[in-house]
Amino acid sequence: MKAILGIVCLFYFLALSRAQMSTQIDNQMQSDASSMANVTKRLSELAGRLEELEKELRAKDKGTSVIFSATLNKNGYVGPFNAPTTIAFTKIHVNLGNGYNPSTGIFTAYRKGIYFFTFTAFLNSNKQMFVSLMKNNDMLVGVWDSYTPDGNDAGSNTAIVQLEVGDNVYVRLHEEKQIYDDGAGYTSFSGFLLLPL
Repeated sequence: MKAILGIVCLFYFLALSRAQMSTQIDNQMQSDASSMANVTKRLSELAGRLEELEKELRAKDKGTSVIFSATLNKNGYVGPFNAPTTIAFTKIHVNLGNGYNPSTGIFTAYRKGIYFFTFTAFLNSNKQMFVSLMKNNDMLVGVWDSYTPDGNDAGSNTAIVQLEVGDNVYVRLHEEKQIYDDGAGYTSFSGFLLLPL
């Protein structure tokens, strides 16, 4: 009888242990499922935030594009003038960011950064040519040419410069000097943002 009672007790304890283990396993599975749901929810939130940041970055990239290129839209001579004169390049080929004003001939930086500028000037007369790339009121680079027997002279120059917001860059024709174009784009002014700061 003691043996039967021992076996019954053993089965009872085994059944009780099994029930406790089953309850513990069920509780652990519920906890794991809850944790997994939280992880899935958090991953979904992070994926949404990543998509928002990518959209913002693409929008900022579009906003940083600054590129312009323009030529004289004139047949004939510009100058000579009695005073230094800003050249207005009115034939716009591209003006992404609208930093260049064709009415004034002035590029105004709306983003701080490192910029690349280039210009070309042409003359085919017995006058002299002296043209400079200006930053605010300071000369960056220039081209000069005197009359030559063939009468056709051109010069180009380039500058890489750091600009603050509101800085102006333009091409200046110096007093008593002259340039020429006949619509072929001999005289031009271009620039672009190399590196936003």
